[in-house]
Amino acid sequence: MASPPDKSEEVGFRTVTDASVMTFGSLTGDYAQMHFDLDFGHAAGMGGPIAHGLLSAAWSVGALTLYAPERLALDSPNAYLAAFQIRFSRMVHIGDRFSLRWREGEFVSDPAFEGEHLEGSSTLDTAFETLNQRGEVTCSGAVSVCRAEEGDARGCGAPPEPMPVEAWSRDDVTTMLHADEMVERGPRGVSAGRTVTEADLVGWANFTGEQNPLYLNEEFARSGLFGSRIAPPMLTFCLGFGDYLRDLLSIRMPSAGFAGHLGDAWRFFAPVHVGDTIRVRHKPAAFKASKSRPGMGVVQFALQAENQRGEIVQDGRVAMMMTARSDA
Repeated sequence: MASPPDKSEEVGFRTVTDASVMTFGSLTGDYAQMHFDLDFGHAAGMGGPIAHGLLSAAWSVGALTLYAPERLALDSPNAYLAAFQIRFSRMVHIGDRFSLRWREGEFVSDPAFEGEHLEGSSTLDTAFETLNQRGEVTCSGAVSVCRAEEGDARGCGAPPEPMPVEAWSRDDVTTMLHADEMVERGPRGVSAGRTVTEADLVGWANFTGEQNPLYLNEEFARSGLFGSRIAPPMLTFCLGFGDYLRDLLSIRMPSAGFAGHLGDAWRFFAPVHVGDTIRVRHKPAAFKASKSRPGMGVVQFALQAENQRGEIVQDGRVAMMMTARSDA
């Protein structure tokens, strides 16, 4: 991953509230119990409910949009958010403060995400980290922006073929699944689909601060690469994450030592417009035993978002730390 930012000025100060968590859940469909259940958070040793990891990701892009618009090339209708990656290092609780530090830097794919899916040309890369009120880094990552006039119009190469997803039913999973069993037996599928609406775009932009004219200004967007406004790519990923997570949380998993969400990475291939219907393909893709935490392992889940024409508009990876069998 890109090197941590220098100790530059912090921007984008926000305090995480119950309303923040509820709003993010309603925008993305991520209603995981750890974000909403006070008793669950304490029983799991988390000190109470924790904020969604992707809330920090979304606010990071929002803070760059508001306070460093040049890093996202907001003056060009031919520039777009082409790739993103984030690694979570500390839980964020209700009442914690969010702030962002950034620096100019090369986009370096994280080996934890098998970086081949992030390779591709880019013209403007920004490394960032977020901090809490104690000055502790809660996550770090990088954003990549492509400009059509400086190279390939897509910037990230041709989209992959749709990922094959084997038939799967949660009714077939009659026992508790451990991390090392996920690739063979874990949840996978293609979501029912969701049509992206005007409310999705405006709600997301207003809540996150990602007020990019490519998403909100029809006259600006019409003059550019995509011919009309597009949905924020971060929103597309978060919607896909919510679909995948509902299937994952529908099965029994051991809770002892569960460490949760480690990070995400995604890449843009084609725009999503208001009125497009997006389905998400997802499946567990890889398992690796943890060297630092015996009895735990990292599972990578692959996600692909496709539109109503069957075109892959985005792909990504999610890394989760989970309890493995003792003999894994």
